[in-house]
Amino acid sequence: MDPQSQPKLTKLNQELKYRLRHWLPGIFALAGILLSIIIWSFLIQNEYVHQRFVTSLKSALPWIVLVAGIAIALLGGIGIRLLQLMHERSATLARIDQNYKNEIVERMRAEDTKQKLEIALLQGQKLQAIGTLAGGIAHDFNNILYAIIGYVEMARDDVAEDSLIHKNLGKVLEASKRGQDLVSRILAFGRRHIHHEYQPLHLKTITESVFALLKPTIPASVSIDIIGMTDDYLIVGDQTQLHQVFVNIVNNAVDAMDGEGDIKIIVSRILANDPFLNQFPDIDNKNYYRIDIMDTGHGMDQHTMERIFEPFFTTKEVGKGTGLGLSTVHAIMQDHQGGITVTSQLGHGTTFTLLLPEYQSALNPEEKEHGYHTVSGR
Repeated sequence: MDPQSQPKLTKLNQELKYRLRHWLPGIFALAGILLSIIIWSFLIQNEYVHQRFVTSLKSALPWIVLVAGIAIALLGGIGIRLLQLMHERSATLARIDQNYKNEIVERMRAEDTKQKLEIALLQGQKLQAIGTLAGGIAHDFNNILYAIIGYVEMARDDVAEDSLIHKNLGKVLEASKRGQDLVSRILAFGRRHIHHEYQPLHLKTITESVFALLKPTIPASVSIDIIGMTDDYLIVGDQTQLHQVFVNIVNNAVDAMDGEGDIKIIVSRILANDPFLNQFPDIDNKNYYRIDIMDTGHGMDQHTMERIFEPFFTTKEVGKGTGLGLSTVHAIMQDHQGGITVTSQLGHGTTFTLLLPEYQSALNPEEKEHGYHTVSGR
């Protein structure tokens, strides 16, 4: 046999077998129908055989009925079982399909979480590097300012207080002190600040005091609603620093809304095993309070959101912002062992999400006596 024809014959045999299996039920049914027609025709045309058949049929009728009943019962049971198997198979396929869908969703969610963690880690490393550089420069600049302030004060003592020179030196002194204030904010971002001792604080008390302070400066056309706040929300932190966090974010929101719009603050409690916490790589496994500060401003694009926590980055006009507000906020949230993220879309407002750790009530005897404990800033 030609070797080249062997694959063709094998393929032809496989195709014939497939068609035979496919047509076998129809061939069997057709053969049964033809056989039934032949028997029926023979019985109708041959009267003697017909009468003998009828007589035999009458005598065997009870047995026929019994066999037919058993056959019908068996066929019915088999049919019901086949339907059950088909239903189970359909349910199994549906379950497998749902499992595949759930697995795909979980993989997409895990991939999204991984990307967020990578972005957060990269941003944290970048901020740490910038903070180290800024802190080193700020220390040297602060020493220069001390020398300027010292010499200016000595020079003012050598001139008359009502002279123009005294007045001009006063302006130099004011500018130098503003420079000192700027340096202190850079140092705060660079996290070269003093060791803090944090205390238990009522979150409601902090927000109420902040908005009592901000109320005179916020336009009447801006409404602020606080949702979900309760009296038993306790955190650990420094009240002055947390004031700075809320003031910076709310003031930015007011600026973004051009002095007209709505600010909503939604507070909720998040347990340690909540999947939402997976996007914060630097936080501990504990319960947190989530604070969403939402505004109806003009929003931000992706490029701006990636840079808002960088020092000296600002979208405000020259002279209206130093670019250290949100970078300081970021540093404060890290010092409080919390986290901060931002979501925004142009034309649809901005949402800052803050995480502050819940105050743990498991205190040692000395702390219970004083009613609080201290946590060192990181």
